[in-house]
Amino acid sequence: MRLGKKTRWSLGLVAIVLLLGGLATHRVLQQARETAQAYLFAYPLVLMELTKQHQKLLGTTAINGFRHSRRFPDARFNSVVSPNVDTLYSIVHFDLRREPVVMNIPDTAGHYYMMPIMDAWTNVVASPGTRTIGSGAKTFLVVGPTWRGEVPAGMEPIRIPTQMAWMIGRIKSRGPADYAEVHALQDRFRLMPLSAWQGRPQTPVPVAMAELPPLDRARGPDRQLAGWSRAAFFGAFCHLLGDNPARAEDAPMLARIRAAGLLDEGCALQQSPLQRLGSALGYRKAVALLEDSKRLMGEGKTHHGWRIGYELGEYGTRYPQRALVAKIGLGANAPEDAIYPSLHTDAEGRPLSGERRYVLHFAAGQLPPARAFWSLTLYDERQLLSANPLDRYALGDRNDLHYNPDGSLDILVQHEAPTDEAQRRNWLPAPEGRFNLFLRLYWPEPEVLERRWLPPAIRTLP
Repeated sequence: MRLGKKTRWSLGLVAIVLLLGGLATHRVLQQARETAQAYLFAYPLVLMELTKQHQKLLGTTAINGFRHSRRFPDARFNSVVSPNVDTLYSIVHFDLRREPVVMNIPDTAGHYYMMPIMDAWTNVVASPGTRTIGSGAKTFLVVGPTWRGEVPAGMEPIRIPTQMAWMIGRIKSRGPADYAEVHALQDRFRLMPLSAWQGRPQTPVPVAMAELPPLDRARGPDRQLAGWSRAAFFGAFCHLLGDNPARAEDAPMLARIRAAGLLDEGCALQQSPLQRLGSALGYRKAVALLEDSKRLMGEGKTHHGWRIGYELGEYGTRYPQRALVAKIGLGANAPEDAIYPSLHTDAEGRPLSGERRYVLHFAAGQLPPARAFWSLTLYDERQLLSANPLDRYALGDRNDLHYNPDGSLDILVQHEAPTDEAQRRNWLPAPEGRFNLFLRLYWPEPEVLERRWLPPAIRTLP
């Protein structure tokens, strides 16, 4: 059948409309993907600033000065996810925009400690501590990317590629029994701006590097960040980027973010209608994806359900992993300092829950090999410590555990308290709902790093 000119024109117009519609849909979906990737890329930088400001609001940190924790965190602590209850923290948020900071480490008299410093993107830059410098005294100069002065004699420079940095110092403690001794050691650590060390007048450093939405004292930083608008998130990211530059290998990602209209000189979102639509879809998807950590991690390779990160503390261009680690364990150390196997499901793939009882059995000679210490910590589904009648949040080699006659060890994880006294010593209380476990090995032995030692499976009890 021969079509008339008018019919052919109409069909051609329909084809063009459909083609344009398809192109528009493609552009929207592409924009959504780019926005989701941009969110994961920027997430650690924004979370670091939010965490700093939140901790300053709570009075749990200082800028360019030590804020020492005098006791272990408990179930009320919410300013950092996955806190440990094996060491007393010594927290410093560095702001190096104006000048370097002098850090003097005293003779630690055999106490295990570590003072890892992360840049603004959560990469570990340096880790002074027992493993790296022993127990002797030493003085460092912590230097930002734009400082060009001369390092004073007797100091070793630690060069940070960003103006913002965070040091989460840790000194091993057995709890209240040795608090006084550890407190005395904490007080011998010194930190001051270079001008103060040289006796010159100082200018106070402002707390904020970027203006953020109003802070909520009662909610953890990651929970607050999940509720931010797209404009607030990328606006903060843009402002932070100036003082905290990305690495050279991040240039392609930054180019993609700029092309998507998510980063410009005015730090406002300059986007076409299609870009705005795609960005809105991608932003919601990325926030939801990061909230669902299991999905982001994917099924991946596990050992008896345990997920073990051997490449933490330095992430390169592994942006989703960097974001995920920031979300569930901001401040993760380099593997030489600590390995953190985590467990979210049982042998049948079911989420760990207080509705069931579990046992973690370490065979004789197969306890976690660590030169400093090991511990097993339980967190609720928010990745925070779970309230319980014993205020017991972890068990490890510092505890008076009951070992079986053959030297093996059984740790019981359940909601109800065991009736047997020996079992109560090995009981890690669980909430009624979902939870997860973190096994910490500080200063792991070579067989851990070489993947020759792996944690055992958790078993469900009848």
